[in-house]
Amino acid sequence: MRLFAIGDLHLSGNPPRKPMDVFSPRWINHWQRIKDDWNERVSEDDTVLIAGDTSWAMHLAEAQEDLDEIRALPGHKIIIRGNHDFWWESAGKLNRQEDPENHMYYLHGSAPITIDDGRIAICGTHGWICPGDIHYQEEKDAKPYRRELLRVERCLEEAQKLNCEHIIVLLHYPPVCDLTKPSGFTELLEKYKVPLCIFGHLHGMQPNTMFPRLYNGTLLHLVSADYRDCSLLEVKFDAEGAALR
Repeated sequence: MRLFAIGDLHLSGNPPRKPMDVFSPRWINHWQRIKDDWNERVSEDDTVLIAGDTSWAMHLAEAQEDLDEIRALPGHKIIIRGNHDFWWESAGKLNRQEDPENHMYYLHGSAPITIDDGRIAICGTHGWICPGDIHYQEEKDAKPYRRELLRVERCLEEAQKLNCEHIIVLLHYPPVCDLTKPSGFTELLEKYKVPLCIFGHLHGMQPNTMFPRLYNGTLLHLVSADYRDCSLLEVKFDAEGAALR
């Protein structure tokens, strides 16, 4: 089994009702480019982590067209919620609607998912804007920020009990504040000695500039579609368990 990751697909039907190329030339024909790379590299036995902002849909019924596009691709898919995923109702409801043969699983702060015959535990949730960020507002953001920290810690506690070889934290928001500063999320990554954190949300940066970057022992990987130039990240570990760049 091989493991891949991508985020911020920002789908809106096919042809897209909300084309992404208005934001940057890097988004031109982005979904077809992602699908081409996916079909070329991913097998049915592989797993793809999707780091949120999957669809622009406002309601679940409207999102099905986009989700069908993902279902049709090879491999197992693990999806978390992004800040633009307004169609998301609850991970429980989404998982109940899926046929097991679809190989689609939605993760939102619940128990970790194990893959690769139990060797890897995936802890996934939405994350949040961190205190100190230019967009952080205490009155609006303090409560969801604390709630997301609790979700991450609960999931990490459960993951440790599983004695997997590797733990991966999958977030939508970056765990660092303003790209470089510590947060409650980075403290948890360090406390639980997490080797790899994968996230999305950030756009407009040139690929391979700020990330991947080692932060207090955790490799941080940004997988937004434009940052990845519409190519999936393949996740690998070395013999000592450290995530590879």
